[in-house]
Amino acid sequence: MSEDITYRALESADYPTIEQLLCDEWGNPAQGHDLAMKLAEIDLEDCLARTTCAQVAVADGKVVGVVLGGIHADLDHDKAERHHGASLKLRMSLDLNPGGHEAYEQLKRNEKADRELLEQAKAEGHAYDAEVVLLLVDASVRGQGIGQHLFDWLLDQFKEAGVQHYFLHTDSRCQYRFYDKQGLARRAVLDVEPHTPREDAEMHAEQDRLDDHLHAMIYDNETSPANEGVNPLGRD
Repeated sequence: MSEDITYRALESADYPTIEQLLCDEWGNPAQGHDLAMKLAEIDLEDCLARTTCAQVAVADGKVVGVVLGGIHADLDHDKAERHHGASLKLRMSLDLNPGGHEAYEQLKRNEKADRELLEQAKAEGHAYDAEVVLLLVDASVRGQGIGQHLFDWLLDQFKEAGVQHYFLHTDSRCQYRFYDKQGLARRAVLDVEPHTPREDAEMHAEQDRLDDHLHAMIYDNETSPANEGVNPLGRD
């Protein structure tokens, strides 16, 4: 693939390609292609419901990266309802797929974990006016600075809108160390897979070992020792 990367606004025609990227990144091959793609479609609809600004990276005419951001003050509630409605219809059809019920239960567990993390952050006094909804780059073009370009573009949108504090959800299946390098604070971590009491004890004995089980994480740009010296709303 050519290394000539261009950037432009997200278009609805890009949705199928982004769904495939989501499936490639987080899909479970054991679920089968049809179910994995339906889950990716649900994921994208849920993301779009929270999105107010978006950009894609394109190589050889194909979308190879995307960033979605949500500035709470700019949210179009009618648009959000349309995407929520599309997501609901897709969820209702999951039982038509083999393994759909278990996939739906896992989807609910993941969403519950995200809600708990956000509630925990708010209970600790953190408040946010924007969200990094999605940042994803095709594995075939990683290492070319595409993710950094998309992330910096989004932070510029946040700054122009007067955003002071933003957050993002991620989990240990993705390249979450990228956010550590951006100077973001890992606000909280939650184990979302059931395991034995012994494994639980081992996990608590080594808090930063995140690869043994699926963990949900919330990051934010509020001041912490981890982001000292880094401007978490973009480079000067």
